Amino acid sequence: MFIDSGKTKQIITSGVDDGVPQFTTTLRYFPKEELNCYDLALTNEEKFIFRAGFYYANYDGKSQPPVFDLLLGGQLWETVNSSASNGPIFHELIYNPINGNISVCLRAKKDGGIPFISSLEATYLMHDDSYNQTVYTKMKNGSSYHLVSRINFGGYNQVIEPWSPEYDEELNRYWMPQPMPGYVNLSFEYTVGEEYYENRPPTTVLNTAITPQNASQSIHVPITFPTTDPQSAYMVLYFYQNLNESETLNSTRYMDIYVDGFVRASVKFDEFRSGEVVTIYPLLVQDIANVTISPANGTVLSPLLNGMEVFIASELVEQPSFGYKISSSLMVVCVLHFIVIVLVVLD
Repeated sequence: MFIDSGKTKQIITSGVDDGVPQFTTTLRYFPKEELNCYDLALTNEEKFIFRAGFYYANYDGKSQPPVFDLLLGGQLWETVNSSASNGPIFHELIYNPINGNISVCLRAKKDGGIPFISSLEATYLMHDDSYNQTVYTKMKNGSSYHLVSRINFGGYNQVIEPWSPEYDEELNRYWMPQPMPGYVNLSFEYTVGEEYYENRPPTTVLNTAITPQNASQSIHVPITFPTTDPQSAYMVLYFYQNLNESETLNSTRYMDIYVDGFVRASVKFDEFRSGEVVTIYPLLVQDIANVTISPANGTVLSPLLNGMEVFIASELVEQPSFGYKISSSLMVVCVLHFIVIVLVVLD
């Protein structure tokens, strides 16, 4: 496709770059204008996952990774520090645009270097109330929810990627493994379609979990936030068990969920096959939040935890985009009858 601002660069990968997504090996950089914007013509006034990718890879031969601002709807989304990782950097948030159009802009900073971008995605989070296929129901219009972490517990080193034939991740999310020394990894067999859970967690997340060594112990998960300022967090916890016949007589699993020492929710499993998604919002956090899953009164089995998502909420007041506009073609794809992805082709 053709765009009329900036320049395109192809990154030549080597053995060092094994595992780098192919779509990040082409970038567009903007040496002239202070502000460059993509205007996205979205067809749905619903929640979208917006994700922008940046892979510097010393494409300019200067070994000077730039720092610049990423804007959504005219408001600061993130300050991109491309030296933060040797590999690709992704910034992701969930937001419900006010209307069908919204801009994503790159804004240069003084002495920050030349802005660039490798990928830009907007994924429509379609929901279906009739089958309990709701998505992030407590997220409010007018606020953006910036991803802090999305974890698949008990999944060893397995990264769950969207659109892979190995997984059934339908909402274009990446789930990262997190080693938890001292805990036992559990494996279950969840059957797709046996029951629907909010946010449609992939089977691979539901099929693995961590648990303490015995029923009297708790699970402790510290969550580190990007700043030490007080912030409002949106936290989602995923729980699922599918026990075999020898365990069905002792399938009771009661859990209390604490954040920084305060009880926020409880989960009770009385059936051998049980699942629940718990959303905690709003949640005031600062620097580090300590999540504890503890055994509750009457439990037989130890607590477990399958997955977790954590976001930071912030107000977003959309403004008209300004500066030099980039004309871009959009490709709209319907996947699995559930979601629509809008891909902005960068080269």
